[in-house]
Amino acid sequence: MAAILGGTQSLHVDSYAEAYSVPLEEDSLLALRTQQIINAETQVTQVVDPLAGSFYVEKLTNIAEAKVLDRLEEIEKEGGFVEAIESGWMHNKIASYIAKERREIDDGTIKIVGYNYFRRPDVKEPPIKCQEVLEERRQRQIEKLKKWREDRDNDKVESCLGAIVDACKSGENVTYKTIEAARAGATEGEMRRKFVEAFGMWKQPLVI
Repeated sequence: MAAILGGTQSLHVDSYAEAYSVPLEEDSLLALRTQQIINAETQVTQVVDPLAGSFYVEKLTNIAEAKVLDRLEEIEKEGGFVEAIESGWMHNKIASYIAKERREIDDGTIKIVGYNYFRRPDVKEPPIKCQEVLEERRQRQIEKLKKWREDRDNDKVESCLGAIVDACKSGENVTYKTIEAARAGATEGEMRRKFVEAFGMWKQPLVI
């Protein structure tokens, strides 16, 4: 609903289960029904901009804009995004926000209905159901990948993968090299390993 009121052009509601697993059919159905109720029962989709002219929304927009500009100014003072990330400043800000939000949920400042607000102590949370990956399905996918690698032109693939590394090291735009590698039949994992080969693995700074 918030996305529609905000003027979204298209909407896809993800299943809540996607945060920790491949969703079950019932999880996906709940997400689908959420969209269908908004579309069929509320009539909100019949208006291009439901909140047009709302003074309150304009005020919230101005507040959000001011906060964004303040944050951007802070980042500039740190030397820009790259420097802010490498120094650990960015992660420290995020970690501080997460800790603050957690405290406010625990003390009830932030209300979550059913969790810390209007909670029924006699009702226990149902166990989380996770989608099980069948060994047969996993093995079938492995065989498909093997056949894919056997049927492609591996010399061309290796040449394209090498071009990705060269582009990374020279500062050239890697987008075209990546597209060429994909068209040659390189897998996502193979391309990713070439980026690691060129740049190494990034390590997140310790946040205290």
